[in-house]
Amino acid sequence: MARMQVGQLNRNCNFRMKKGGGRTSRIRRRKLFRCSVSRGVNESYKPEFIELKKWLKDRKFEDTNLIPACFPGTGRGLMSKTSLREGQMIISLPESCLITTDTVIRSYLGTYIAKWQPPPSPLLALCTFLVSEKHAGDQSLWKPYLEILPQAYTCPVCLEPEVVNLFPKPLKAKAEEQRARVQEFFSSSRDFFSSLQPLFSEAVESIFSYRALLWAWCTVNTRAVYVKHRQRQCFSTEPNTYALAPYLDLLNHSPEVQVKGAFNEETRCYEIRTASNCRKHEEVFICYGPHDNQRLLLEYGFVSIHNPHACVYVSEDILVKYLPTTDKQMNKKISILKDHDFIEVQWNGIELLQARLASVTQQCGAST
Repeated sequence: MARMQVGQLNRNCNFRMKKGGGRTSRIRRRKLFRCSVSRGVNESYKPEFIELKKWLKDRKFEDTNLIPACFPGTGRGLMSKTSLREGQMIISLPESCLITTDTVIRSYLGTYIAKWQPPPSPLLALCTFLVSEKHAGDQSLWKPYLEILPQAYTCPVCLEPEVVNLFPKPLKAKAEEQRARVQEFFSSSRDFFSSLQPLFSEAVESIFSYRALLWAWCTVNTRAVYVKHRQRQCFSTEPNTYALAPYLDLLNHSPEVQVKGAFNEETRCYEIRTASNCRKHEEVFICYGPHDNQRLLLEYGFVSIHNPHACVYVSEDILVKYLPTTDKQMNKKISILKDHDFIEVQWNGIELLQARLASVTQQCGAST
């Protein structure tokens, strides 16, 4: 009797092992694993998002389609609460929620901007507003939005020089140009910052530091959406097309865009519509543009793993190094490449590289 029970127990164990270790079970486990890896973790319960939701509701915006979540690979983003249909409106953010140059002009900074000569740029106005509002802390009307903004950015301009030195030569050159541009932006703005001293009890130098302005510059550069504004005489002639869009700017980039957005002049809202179907609990993306990874890193501080616009930048010294040293027409080939803007431009693949070199060779052959 005892031996029968042991035998039955062994058979039961063998049965359960086969049931859990079969092909169907393995497929099921793989699907569950892929789902768990790609699905975001809901972050709407976090205090900063609860406050942001209240703040947006006071400004006549409520979202029923998306929730903040953290995703593997992309980090913080927006996740669909339900299945989304193609063409469905998923965000309609009222103009009152946007930070634009109109916002700045209506603020305490308006008088100072209006009388400053030469007129400051729209970018400087927005950066000044961000630094000032962040300094205001709890007193800022924009605090719920400021609280969810990154405290630091990963654009090359924010990286240490020893890190930038590790970049490929073309990217390193662009990164150094970017850093020089931001440093000049800061230096040329100091007098304007000094004019704002009556607004603050502390010295403006401690408020509008290079580090503070760099944070504001990166915030505008990485997060602003395109909204065209009328040209004001109090601003320089630089394009006035920036708008910071709270909550909406949580949408991450994908080259295979799932949504499209624009400012609706009739409703006075920035609207986002799906361009394709989206399943429940998937991350919803927006496309920042058909950018290669160098552009994405420089402007936004990240790269896209599966980027159809990926390319390689080839410098003159690399071409000279790998073209045959016995080639008597080397200088002429390099000259033709320069004339056609093929030096240090993006080459999207070996086929394109071969085609361009073949074209250069034909031109050289025709001229001999």
